[in-house]
Amino acid sequence: MTASASDNTPSKKEEKPNVAELPSAFDILLYSLTLTKRHAGDAYGFTAYLLFPLILSFGVRGISGNLGIVAESTVNILSLALSCWAAAAISTLISLKTAHPKKDHDPRSIGNHAASVLGTLLLASLLSGIIQAAGYFLLIIPGIFASILFAFTLEEVVLRGHGPISALAASKARVQHHIAAVGWRLFAIVAAFLTVYFVLGAVVILIGSFATGISPAALAINGVPLWVDAILVVLQIGLLPPVVIAHTVLYLSTSPTVE
Repeated sequence: MTASASDNTPSKKEEKPNVAELPSAFDILLYSLTLTKRHAGDAYGFTAYLLFPLILSFGVRGISGNLGIVAESTVNILSLALSCWAAAAISTLISLKTAHPKKDHDPRSIGNHAASVLGTLLLASLLSGIIQAAGYFLLIIPGIFASILFAFTLEEVVLRGHGPISALAASKARVQHHIAAVGWRLFAIVAAFLTVYFVLGAVVILIGSFATGISPAALAINGVPLWVDAILVVLQIGLLPPVVIAHTVLYLSTSPTVE
């Protein structure tokens, strides 16, 4: 089995999707949690690689001077690259599983596919980020529109095999006719997972406050202990699969219908 974008290549006769047929944000979140539970082994297997730069980040914190700056920058770049790779692998996994639910898919082939498009994905993400940053810097509103229009850049690269520029164009073409419907669902997905993170993060901070005898406010000002920081990062890593899955489910739900 080869985790290829060709499994979901659209037909030339496809038309733009009907907005009314898009599932609600609640349905997307519920289905995404179901998929996360169903494919947790593979999804979290990919995400587990992010623990490596986490461990390295604690090791380089004691390095001072220019060497420390270089070491921390290297770890941050590695973490970013692995995050993009894990997101690409999870998105490929979900696309294959939803298209062929009864077929077994080799995780190594999926990982290899994610690695093969990683360079393109990083470049496309950089271009998208620059455009969005410029939009937010100008009047904020253009940045919001850019964020929505280029929201599916990852999927266009990973699942459709687009290059950096064509991925941005393809994402824009997919979203522009129903930008409000997609934008609302994206907002709901982000808001839901941010709420979960802040609630769980607050619990972790309270535990850290109880364990150290320092008030939560003082911890926030002076910095949390290393072990609390580690738990918060692990919490972020743990939320990556359901976030990527929800995003991929939304992307797949906008697939044009074939006559």
